[in-house]
Parts: sequence; structure tokens; C-alpha cells
Amino acid sequence: MEKYHIKPDQLPRILATDPAVLSAGAKPGQIVKIIRKSPTAKYATAYRLVIESDTSESFIFAEPSEEFSSASEEI
Repeated sequence: MEKYHIKPDQLPRILATDPAVLSAGAKPGQIVKIIRKSPTAKYATAYRLVIESDTSESFIFAEPSEEFSSASEEI
């Protein structure tokens, strides 16, 4: 049987602020194993790399456009 070596940067990521990560006490750079119930298999296993929350991105909520405002008033 061949063995495959996966590097941490090849794993899907999960934020350090995720509630499951917080409750497990995992820190950025660690790999967490997630086991979920599956409808087809008894359990499904996934691995995630814990990363810092990226606070450099911010969400901007724009005001509705005039077109949107007038359309919503007609409803």
C-alpha cells in the first residue's frame, strides 16, 4: 500500500475563531481531526489546518440603490 504525505498547506483551513476550534482549544498551525455522522457511511473524517482569523478583510455593506429602494416599496 502506498503512503501519501500531505503537507499542512494542502489541507482545507478552519479559522481559530470557529466555535469548534475554540472548544477544542486548538491553536493556529495545529491540525484538527473532525468526525461527523454520515448518512451513507457511519462516520466521515476530515482534517483542517487551524489558521488565524484574517482581520485585514472587511465587509462593506452598501446602501440599497435607488432602483432597489423603489422596487421594494412597490411590493
